[in-house]
Amino acid sequence: MNPDSVNFTELLNGEPNPQLDAYEVFVCVLSALTVVLILTLNPICLVVLHRASGIQETTKVFMASLTVSDICIGLFWVLPDLTQYFNRKWVLGSFLCTAIGVASTSLGGLSMFSLLLLTVDRFVAIVYSLRYPTLVTLKKAKTIVAITWSMTLTFSIIAFGIFLPYVISPSAPRKCIVASHYNIYTSIVVSAIAISLVTIFILYMYILNVARQQARRIASQNQISVDLGDQNAPQRVSTKSATTVFIITMTVFICWTMSIIYTVTFSISEAILPPNFGDITDLIFATNSWLNVVIYYLRNRELRQTLHELIASCFHRGF
Repeated sequence: MNPDSVNFTELLNGEPNPQLDAYEVFVCVLSALTVVLILTLNPICLVVLHRASGIQETTKVFMASLTVSDICIGLFWVLPDLTQYFNRKWVLGSFLCTAIGVASTSLGGLSMFSLLLLTVDRFVAIVYSLRYPTLVTLKKAKTIVAITWSMTLTFSIIAFGIFLPYVISPSAPRKCIVASHYNIYTSIVVSAIAISLVTIFILYMYILNVARQQARRIASQNQISVDLGDQNAPQRVSTKSATTVFIITMTVFICWTMSIIYTVTFSISEAILPPNFGDITDLIFATNSWLNVVIYYLRNRELRQTLHELIASCFHRGF
């Protein structure tokens, strides 16, 4: 047996696992906490979304897509990485290494694409508010999400499961990494993230411009209505939902920036990076998967009220 390999059978048989240093314990604790937060907050968010009646059903579909992708990141990315941190190497086998590589890249993309769909949804709701019910129907929303998930998973399986697969490093530390052509991998990942973020930013700037124009028009109509004694003056168009999406986007940008910098730098030169720096960037990246739920809660009164009612109902049944 290879003396460098450590597996769960050996651990169950009582053979000691190499002792973790302070930094590795810190990473393991943060990883475990991240998994708990992702797998606790996001399922609760799905239940609350299902029960909330004040949110449009089409918007719920896009929010659910983002939430499910966050759950999958916790299950199929952070949790397997946690076993790698505890054992100082990949112990789940070569097949799962390749599968996790496909999952991590596809789920990161799905999280970004779901956010892009949410932005487009808010764009249509504000810019084409009168036509929104016909432009974005529940059936169309579900179809768009299904196509997005199918295309992203298919591309990831072909690109990162066949042509750019993850493998177990032959030298210590034996971790699950991209086998070859890292520059191509970096180009694909960074380009997809950059294009999505730029698109979201442009759409939001357009939303703000339209909102300002509508605000000026409504202000002038209100003044005319007041002069004429009309009490039914038009109300200001709310952009709170679009602002919420923008806040989530900025959170994504902050959480993902370190990982992008690491990916690009690693593709240029491994020597200039601190050891295990990628572990921290991955954790910061994964943190975004539970921060989204916190932002939903803080920004949406309907979700807060529904969650409070759900908790009260649970306590009432419990007692």
